[in-house]
Amino acid sequence: MTRMSDVSKVKMTFYPMAGSVSEQFVNLLQTLEWINSNNPTSAEIRSWLQDTFNLSHYFARDVHTVLLISSGLVKVKNQKSFLTPEGQTVFLTSSPAILLEVFEKAFAGVAGFLEVLRSRDNVTTGKLKDLWFDTVKDRFPQMQGWSKRTFDNQCRHRIDWLRAMGFIETANGKFGLSESGLQFVLKNPPEAIGIQPTEVKREEKELKKFIAQDFRPFDVSVERTQSLRQVYVRDRAFRQIVTIQYDNFCAVCGFKLDSPRGVYEAQAAHIIPKHKRGSDDPRNGICMCRTCHWAFDEGVISVDAENFFVVAASYLKHRTSDASAERLLKFQGKNLREVLNTEYAPSARALAWHNEQVFLG
Repeated sequence: MTRMSDVSKVKMTFYPMAGSVSEQFVNLLQTLEWINSNNPTSAEIRSWLQDTFNLSHYFARDVHTVLLISSGLVKVKNQKSFLTPEGQTVFLTSSPAILLEVFEKAFAGVAGFLEVLRSRDNVTTGKLKDLWFDTVKDRFPQMQGWSKRTFDNQCRHRIDWLRAMGFIETANGKFGLSESGLQFVLKNPPEAIGIQPTEVKREEKELKKFIAQDFRPFDVSVERTQSLRQVYVRDRAFRQIVTIQYDNFCAVCGFKLDSPRGVYEAQAAHIIPKHKRGSDDPRNGICMCRTCHWAFDEGVISVDAENFFVVAASYLKHRTSDASAERLLKFQGKNLREVLNTEYAPSARALAWHNEQVFLG
């Protein structure tokens, strides 16, 4: 059997930051600020952690290796440490929500506790652990090989961090969402936060199978019993396929911009919309910016089904002093941006449906 590397071993354990639960998030931000200002070596970080938080050498090493490096908050280049784009965003915004996204990518199932507590309150520690495991075990098969000690540690560290970020609270040994945690999950379903790249890749393979078949404009096979998580995974896979075909450029106006975290302002617009049972065949999608996506969904603009040029609704012509209307009118007759692979080009059949059923003409 191949020996697991030391790095792989420590990645399995989710270490807390120094201090009590109420201090962990603040202390992490302080650490990120210091690293950002000094670009220290790894040895200097470990020494700073020891001195600042009175940690043992071994605990400082684990906090550095797992919580900072393996989480993706910090990277090392030429023996100097730097904040990653994710680390920069957490540091600059002091946002628990951003930190949760980072942790979910590195430490499986963190957001799963929010899924459990969204519909339950006053849950005992044992019950919370069991419900969490039932929720996430199929998403992360490696969990099923954890020993009881590893499982308990993994749970405790995740729960403590969610408490430190203010998402969950405890009273009399029982757990529930805090008020801020409740508001968070209402706006940000944890099922969407917890999606792993491997899940999206699997779904992408399924959606790409459509390309080898005749285009089907409507999806009549979608089961109503799909879980919320399955819906989010499919939506993300559809977006990934479609936006890549346009290199994240809006196919209408040419807008392309990414955030420091590498997230592009690029959306996958369904030509035949989902609420009309439009399919997730990639040929039923076009990459658009948020504004053009809205205009397309509302029928303010469309794409000619034969020649693939943009058409704008005639009512805009009467708004000669409206800068927003003029912005869309200037795309009238402009060719839609081409896809990288012609097999993924928008379906003329879907565009014809949009011209007839959605476009205001």
